[in-house]
Amino acid sequence: MTLDTRAPAPSRPRDRALTWAVIALCTAAITVEGFDLIVYGVALPAMLADRSLALDASLAGTLGSLAYAGMLVGALVCGPLADRLGRRRLVLASGAVFTVFTVACALAAAPWQFGLFRLLAGIGMGGVMPSCVALTKEYAPRGRSALAATAVLAGIPVGGVLAALTASTWGAALGWRGLFAVGAALSAAVVATAYALLPDSRPGSAAAPGKAPEERVPEERAPEEGAHGIRTVLSRRYARNTLLFTVANFAVLLAWYGLNTWLTQLMRELDYPLGSALRFTLVLNLGAVVGSFVLAALADRVGPRPVTAGSAALAALAVLGLSQGGSTPLILALTALAGVGAQSALTMLNDWVATGYPAAARATALGCVSGFGRGGAIVAPLLGGWILQAALGPATVFYVFAAAAFLCTLALLAVRVRA
Repeated sequence: MTLDTRAPAPSRPRDRALTWAVIALCTAAITVEGFDLIVYGVALPAMLADRSLALDASLAGTLGSLAYAGMLVGALVCGPLADRLGRRRLVLASGAVFTVFTVACALAAAPWQFGLFRLLAGIGMGGVMPSCVALTKEYAPRGRSALAATAVLAGIPVGGVLAALTASTWGAALGWRGLFAVGAALSAAVVATAYALLPDSRPGSAAAPGKAPEERVPEERAPEEGAHGIRTVLSRRYARNTLLFTVANFAVLLAWYGLNTWLTQLMRELDYPLGSALRFTLVLNLGAVVGSFVLAALADRVGPRPVTAGSAALAALAVLGLSQGGSTPLILALTALAGVGAQSALTMLNDWVATGYPAAARATALGCVSGFGRGGAIVAPLLGGWILQAALGPATVFYVFAAAAFLCTLALLAVRVRA
């Protein structure tokens, strides 16, 4: 049984409760996705040490990229489907897919099996985000759009924090297989809760399934009346911004997921013990959680452009600082700032996309931008593995991730802001 979506006024207590229930459920779905995604990075040292897998840095990078390849497919396919079939159905179906194949990852007996299951789990992961963000936008309190989107997308680094804490506390006992099993168990619990409680789009919203065209609210109408979502996103009015948003998303995902995949191993390469190396991944994601809320509140006041572009620039400078080394407190501070900048840029970018397109094409726009942008997340593990395998050193990996964050800044500054 789903929560009643027929509350008549946003100011009523029942409607406020529904709003925050939707935000909480979407946040939980993204959090378990973040755990299942980032757990690979914290499990990687144990996987490299597992002789039965026979992994080297290059193969580990290839395996790491497969989840992001699946996310690209999932976002591109499920974004348009969510606009047609409803957000709730896609959240549940996508969550079930990545839960099942995360269990399979824990049971994989060979690298090719792990890679295949990781690819299929990624398809489910990619389908969750566009539906959750679009659903959150429909229920978000007026004037709190960026904050609501941040609460949901903060689930990725919150999941990363949980993964790092689980690995540092119980990693030795669980092993890498146990870490994936924990992620699958959390995912199953959230999918079951969402099945019981998550509503679909508000009646009257442009994405509410089963509504006749004359019943829909024409929020931010597309330039072509009733045009299909893809045609709207690629129309003359929106094509330039679609391209720039995609480039920015590609670049910031390269930097952000590159750090989440390789930071623990990079710190191991710099002779930090495993416990200390895991602490850097924990700090990266903690900084992302705390900083993204502060910057989201600022974005609701001053607009998305300065905050989003400034966040990407902050990430670029912090990662560049990491490449230079220094004392442990300095490296921890720079790691936190890198998390603040990269996650805030990613969160505000998605909110900016959701705001900048007609409601009927919103999930399609998010799916296209995040889907093609996932190419950056696919490339990031590969680049890190190739660089380390070529013995170019951890500093070179940091240089590449810093350059990606700077590219994101330039692309965002070129986006046209519409009233």
